[in-house]
Amino acid sequence: MGLSSILEAGRRDFLDATRGISPDQASAKPSPDGWSILECMEHVAIVEERYLGWISSGTAIAPKRDAEKEMRLFATIRSRATKVEPPEAARPQGRFKSLPAALAEFNAVRDRCVQMVQERGEALYSIGAKHPYFGSVNGAELVHLIDGHARRHADQIRETREVLATPPQRPMKSSKGKKPAAFHRDPPDLPDRLQSTANPEELSGGGEFVAIEEKRLQDLERADLKIGTFRIEGSLLERVQLAGGQFGSVMWKDVRLVGCDLANIRAHRIVLLRGELIDCRLTGFRAAALDWQDVLIRNGDARYAQLQGGKFRTCEFDGCNWQEADLQEADLTGSIFRSCNLVGADFHRTKLQNADFRTSEVEGMLVGMNDLRGAIVDPAQAMVFARVLGLQIK
Repeated sequence: MGLSSILEAGRRDFLDATRGISPDQASAKPSPDGWSILECMEHVAIVEERYLGWISSGTAIAPKRDAEKEMRLFATIRSRATKVEPPEAARPQGRFKSLPAALAEFNAVRDRCVQMVQERGEALYSIGAKHPYFGSVNGAELVHLIDGHARRHADQIRETREVLATPPQRPMKSSKGKKPAAFHRDPPDLPDRLQSTANPEELSGGGEFVAIEEKRLQDLERADLKIGTFRIEGSLLERVQLAGGQFGSVMWKDVRLVGCDLANIRAHRIVLLRGELIDCRLTGFRAAALDWQDVLIRNGDARYAQLQGGKFRTCEFDGCNWQEADLQEADLTGSIFRSCNLVGADFHRTKLQNADFRTSEVEGMLVGMNDLRGAIVDPAQAMVFARVLGLQIK
């Protein structure tokens, strides 16, 4: 997906978050030290204008695209788990008194961003700038930061709306922990038109590098493929067989896989951003390092998968078989498991704060007492875990 398409998709996400907000909600603060929705929108406009200025005044550098760095920058700034205090120049000053005024400014700045991308094109990779948090970046990487930053605050706006819509409750004497924010997963941003192909040469890269962009791959069989860097972006894969593949670095962004065979894949590192895996086989899937954000797996067979230490952010799993999968030391904070089979799945030393296991089969799940802290279970599941942990309920 091109940079201008990425910005337009991000615009749609931001506008969706602001749809239906009343004037009172727009100006109300969720807490004494929190930003109102209007202040969030002002901050987004300030930051985008600032990044545009950095691109305009940037220095000439040798052009280089680092797809993995682009995804890492986006994922870091996109995640609300990453807390960074903005500089004084980026703090809202109460410029906007109404939602239409804030929306007009956001759209105007985003229009300038899109125009800049269309005019500069590949030259963005030859523009260097210094980000106070991320260090040296090029113009294209700044565009990914613009996209991720606005999406981050779109989530904040959704959280603020939920807080403002919740009736105030009588304060409790003791209250530890926060109510989890409403779950929101960004779906893949797929182009309206994809180039269809069933040519197996699409997955031939001489063992070094394979890049697939804005394509629809169907009915391909490339088992035991060996690739150094495997990048897919803005694409749909249907009934593609990749079982037994060995990959160095896998970077998939805005992808949907349907009926694909990913069994026994081995990868050094897998980054998946805004991905959906529907009716896919992931038996024995193994990754030494894994970073997934905004991922849905539906009806997936992930038995014996080895994903130790993986990071899962805003992920949901529907009707999946995780039997005897190894998820030790993974970060599954806020993930949702719906109607999943977790028998024999190993969750020791895994972060499960606000992970929702209701409706899933947890009998036989391997987990320690401290690992369950903050997890969401139903009463029957709580009884199961009590027996597993050796508790006596009398």
